[in-house]
Amino acid sequence: MDLMLLYEIRICFMQQEEISTRKSVMSLNCEDKAPSRVLCVYATRQIDSNLFMSGTLFNGLKKCGYEVDVVFMGPHGVLDIFKDKYGHYFRHIFGVIISEGWLKRYLHSEWVKVLYSFYLHFLKDGFIRPYRRGQLPNLRGHDYRCVLSFVPPPMSGLFAHDLVSMNNLHHIPLIQFWTDPLSLGRCNDINEIPIWRCFHKMLEHRILSYADRAVFCFPLLCEMEQRLHPEFAQKMTWSDVSYVEHPFDNGKPHNQQITIGLFGAYQRRVRNIEPLLASLRSFPKVKFIIRGDSDVEINPSDYPNLDILPGRLPSAEVEQLETQCDILLSLGALAGMTPPGKTFYYANYDKPIVYISDGVHRDYFIKYLNSLEGRFITCHNTVESIVAGINNAIALLPNFILKIPTRMAPEAIVRRLIDNS
Repeated sequence: MDLMLLYEIRICFMQQEEISTRKSVMSLNCEDKAPSRVLCVYATRQIDSNLFMSGTLFNGLKKCGYEVDVVFMGPHGVLDIFKDKYGHYFRHIFGVIISEGWLKRYLHSEWVKVLYSFYLHFLKDGFIRPYRRGQLPNLRGHDYRCVLSFVPPPMSGLFAHDLVSMNNLHHIPLIQFWTDPLSLGRCNDINEIPIWRCFHKMLEHRILSYADRAVFCFPLLCEMEQRLHPEFAQKMTWSDVSYVEHPFDNGKPHNQQITIGLFGAYQRRVRNIEPLLASLRSFPKVKFIIRGDSDVEINPSDYPNLDILPGRLPSAEVEQLETQCDILLSLGALAGMTPPGKTFYYANYDKPIVYISDGVHRDYFIKYLNSLEGRFITCHNTVESIVAGINNAIALLPNFILKIPTRMAPEAIVRRLIDNS
């Protein structure tokens, strides 16, 4: 209880300090004579889907003609991967190295890993920064239009605030782009937040208090966050998610046998893959490829048209497999407030995309995806609906013409974030 009280007092103190030091920042518009430079801030201990989704904005910033600097904090190996994969988007990359959590390599139990992750991200990083003030780059003298912070991880939001404070950048907007919630993960409503996520909620509240504008990656998520943090509701908005560049994409594949791929984790507690497996029998002449982490035991001999290998693969290997498929599947989660990120960054692949919707908000997701100019084929996570969805995709193949919705263009996403237009 003493720790909780200390945490609340510290939050109140920092919020009062923020109110007294931050200048009122007006939203920008396209006709302002504002600087053409943008500062991105990202902090992470690993390469994950949140970084992939953020990569859509890096691409958009470049396409809009902005000169972009980034301050990236992470372990040395993660920074190297970031430079290799995303370095071409930036004018300058300021790296801040932190140590990699050595303990995690000795953890084998899934529950112990979850507890360690909670301790690391929501307790340790919330109270004790993994970096020294002297490690932060001196950005004074740079003329930036805004600071664009990417959350989660929560450490990224805290890091952006520290960077703004140290460099006295309070006179420009701090815009946060949220690809996932902290407290609402795998929840369908704010009333479902487990009590043990009180630290998640407090940390989320604290990070949001630093923002001039918080942009969420999906309208339903924005709506829920506005209900959860009503005092910040007016500065919350949402944006569509754009696509990513695919380095191995050479256009349409030339497979003699139609090939359909599903890539990503499908543990029982997260996704229900059983209806998809049952639907495979309706397509004996179609080859299916499945890759991803799972606790579901699948006997390949039961599915002669299935190529399956369990376990996590490097992103480059997954992207190569994606390009070889004629059709891609995205399997929705059993709970949560957004479709999987891959649904969106698949959008510029020259092939049909089938989204299999599940969970309480499955109809909401389908309605939203159907509004994107017919780019996605949608179905429910039942055998009958999946068979119908895949049949629709196969029927499109001979005359399929890629059409990316205008509102999903990287430039459009960036204008919505930075120019609020």
